This record gives sequence, C-alpha cells and structure tokens, in this order.
Amino acid sequence: MVLMGSNLRPWRLVALLLALCCAQASTAQALTPKDPESRISVRLSTKKSYFRSGEDVPLQVEIWNEGQQDVFIFKNIDAVFSNALAKIDLTLYHGRQAEKPIVTITGDSFSSERSSYPPLAGELPRYWIAIPPKHLYGGEVVMRASSFRGLSVPGKYRVQGKYSSRGFLAKDINNPLLHYAEELKKLPYEAWVGEVETNSVWINVTK
Repeated sequence: MVLMGSNLRPWRLVALLLALCCAQASTAQALTPKDPESRISVRLSTKKSYFRSGEDVPLQVEIWNEGQQDVFIFKNIDAVFSNALAKIDLTLYHGRQAEKPIVTITGDSFSSERSSYPPLAGELPRYWIAIPPKHLYGGEVVMRASSFRGLSVPGKYRVQGKYSSRGFLAKDINNPLLHYAEELKKLPYEAWVGEVETNSVWINVTK
C-alpha cells in the first residue's frame, strides 16, 4: 500500500508522533478539533479490461480523504477475512445476478494480547496511516477465480465493492492497539469508521 497525493509533507508524521508523545505529559493542552464530517471515498480500477477464463483479476484500490482534516486508515485492505478491522467486500455482477465469494474466512489473531506493550508512538505507524485531505492511500486486492465462479465463464461482468472499517478503538481480540484505547482517544484526529460503496468497473472474461 502507498500514500499518494500532491504536496505531501513528511513532517506530518513527525508532528503526529510529537503530539502523541506529549498527550499524556500535558493533557490540558488543546488539541485540534476532530472533524465531525470525516468522510472518505473508495475507487476501484483495473489495468486491463479483458481476462482469460479462470484468470485472477487484480484490482487497484484508492481510498481518498474527502474531509477537511487528516484521518487514519488501516494499512491492510483485507478482501479475505470477514472479521478484519478493515476490509473490502467484492461482488461480481452478470446482468442482475450477483455473485459473492464462495468461501468466507474468519480468523482470530489475538494480536491485542501481549506480554509487554511498547510505546504507542512506535506501534501506531505499523498498522494505521494518516491521510491528509485530498490525498489517497492505495494498493491492490485480487479477485480469485477460485472464489468467483463467474471468472471462469466468458461474458461481460461488473465489479463493485463495499469498504468498511471498525477503527482503532474496536473492542476486538484482533485489534493490535486495543491496549492503547485511552491514548488513542487523545489523538488530534481519528480513524475512519463506517462503510462506503465503491464505483463499478467492467471486465470481460474471454475463452
């Protein structure tokens, strides 16, 4: 995954970590108000529109910050695990017929339970990234032909997704930052929470 956009300044991360380190030492210090209208958009695209029968379909995912201040996005966009902190559910449409993945996987990592907890300033960048307004965070997910039968049948298909995030305050054993909940609440901006539908992309499956 990569963060992209114009005029991206490296000092943003430095400023964030400084604010994080000072939060407990000076709780009386005023923080930037959190954006009540924090919102994102998620866009899909493909590098080609024709795929052979049985071929996997790579999809480029762009998560755009459409709000007025920075917002945290989970670094891993998961298209496999149904209980991931952030995921994208993909649907393949052939006419009015909608096809979901054949297999849905649920996995518990117990990543919130550790023998010791390092400072949050070092842990936060491992899992979450802050996107400035009008910038994007992007990467790739793959529609596996083994999970979508339609990718083995020639025809024209529409692909659409629904991106969702439970945020870094999710009370879940899969949340690696659950231990830091009180510190996370003091950050100057939040993780995006909610779900949003993507645009549609059209692909052709050929013999």
